[in-house]
Amino acid sequence: MNEGTSNGNAAHQRLSFSTYQALFENHPHAVAVVDPQGTLVAANPAARWLGDDANPIFDRAVGSPTALSAWRRAIAEGHGWAGQLELTDAEGRPRAVGVQVLAASPTEPVRLCVMQPVTPDVAALPSRDAGADVRDAADIAPALIWMAGVDGRCEWFNRPWRDFTGRSLSDLQGDGWLGDVHPEDAERCVAIFKTSFDARQPFSMDYRLRRHDGQYRWFVENGVPRHDRDGAFNGYIGCCVDIHERKELEERLADHAQAMRLADRRQNEFLAMLSHQLRSPLAPISNAASVLRTMEEANPTVQRLREIIERQVGRLRRLVDDLVDVTRVMQGEITLVKGRVSVRDLLRSATETSQSKLDAAGHTLRVDLPSAPLWVTGDSVRLAQALSNILSNAATFTPQPSVISVSAKATGDTLNIAIRDEGQGITAEFLPYVFDLFSRHDLQSGGNPGGLGLGLPLARRVAQLHGGDVKAFSEGPGRGAEFVMSLPLAAADQETLGTGMVPPGAASYRVLLIEDNPDTRYLMRLQIELWGHQVAAAGTVDESLRLIDGFRPEVVLCDIEGPEVSTRRGIDALRGRLGGQAVFVALSGYGHNEGEANARALGFDTSLVKPLRPDSLARTVEPLMMHAG
Repeated sequence: MNEGTSNGNAAHQRLSFSTYQALFENHPHAVAVVDPQGTLVAANPAARWLGDDANPIFDRAVGSPTALSAWRRAIAEGHGWAGQLELTDAEGRPRAVGVQVLAASPTEPVRLCVMQPVTPDVAALPSRDAGADVRDAADIAPALIWMAGVDGRCEWFNRPWRDFTGRSLSDLQGDGWLGDVHPEDAERCVAIFKTSFDARQPFSMDYRLRRHDGQYRWFVENGVPRHDRDGAFNGYIGCCVDIHERKELEERLADHAQAMRLADRRQNEFLAMLSHQLRSPLAPISNAASVLRTMEEANPTVQRLREIIERQVGRLRRLVDDLVDVTRVMQGEITLVKGRVSVRDLLRSATETSQSKLDAAGHTLRVDLPSAPLWVTGDSVRLAQALSNILSNAATFTPQPSVISVSAKATGDTLNIAIRDEGQGITAEFLPYVFDLFSRHDLQSGGNPGGLGLGLPLARRVAQLHGGDVKAFSEGPGRGAEFVMSLPLAAADQETLGTGMVPPGAASYRVLLIEDNPDTRYLMRLQIELWGHQVAAAGTVDESLRLIDGFRPEVVLCDIEGPEVSTRRGIDALRGRLGGQAVFVALSGYGHNEGEANARALGFDTSLVKPLRPDSLARTVEPLMMHAG
């Protein structure tokens, strides 16, 4: 840090505003801020004797013509100058002062004039350089300030730095200051400084600095190059500010965010596992109910038991389906089968799905359809499901039979579908959390309307995946609620993308289906055949080996969660018999990531999440078939 002449004003301007303000207010000498014409803009407390005269400060000066001319030119042009003048104070009394103009860019709007009373004990100002005044001011600044010379070695540290570290200037000079930097930060600090110094570029870095009591505290340091009046490089000046409390808070927040992400991941993994495990016992319970049906003749008790079992199984199946859907949607692991969807058809599908629940609660549904045809681009099934969830929520939280209204209108390029109920309403405190997973807001006294708090989060996420959103509004308890789903409108001349079924002319494949559950196997075979494919079905891998010679499948579709597929051996045997001419696709009830990992481990090419969608098989298989070809 150079002790010689430096552009103190340039360094001064790069300090933070609070530091500059402290330097200005606490400077022991009078500091006047003037514009290039000499008009007084501001003055620190030590310069109050100047008053608030609006006339140029030049009009109040007396001195040699040479000194006055040099002073005026320095202020007008922004270069440094020092000399002795006589200025009149606010009461017209003359004061002999040594005046120093700090150098500034000609484009800067103001100049700084430092004025020191001239007494027999004070040396003339021309012998004092600008760097000395900067160091005097820096010694009272509420920050740690340093200067480095043209060789990159630190030459000066202000008093706050020396007080903080408890070390003398001679101890800190050169590379001595690095002894107080935390060992884990020292190498990085040196690298940043050297790189910036070589490039003559400003830099910013944070590091831990040891206090005189041995405690390390975090500081943020900003350094800038210094240049003299002629533009020659003159070293660096830097300012360090204590950010220890902020840094600790940031670290705590980062730890908390990491813990939240871990908890969220574990929650999703748990939901995926739970939904899968809950599905397994539903099939035998449902089958048991079917057996009871054959035994209930002339036995009303058995009939009643069978009806109870079927009703509760249906309820449990819906809850499990919600868990599966919300897990996939929240993780972005669903495939949207997008097409051009009529808003009228979308509302009709959603209301038909919810009609039974609305009727059971005695509600009246009022639908206001748009007069002109409106279209959106999206997955008609998922969008109808989202709207149905909102309608079901309205029915659940409207305790008395009333009117639930649905309306749709276009605003610009956006479709807004509003669902309004006259139910229990939402408090202002709960409104920001209404879309949180598992959130419940039951204001009914002792009420328990059921549900897991999945419908609204699922609806909002589906809308967001379509480029839209769902927002909730309520005037408070007992005032009802309104949910508005917004979706981008499709262009009027947009080409139809599809209707949710496999388009005509799509590729047809020979599919070998391996599924151990006979009912599921039958339904899936029928489903895939309706999509235009040829299907051979087997209950086990061994059974499928007996079919492939006569069928020669192009796609092997296998449920990997059944007992028949637990190792790679059977799949490898199938692949060997087919000679690599088939694509192996696993079916899994887990999310995409888990299902894909399990499928790869068992030797499959890819995986699909159950249940299958109309064109999900074709979309998955076609790229693999093209790659194989």
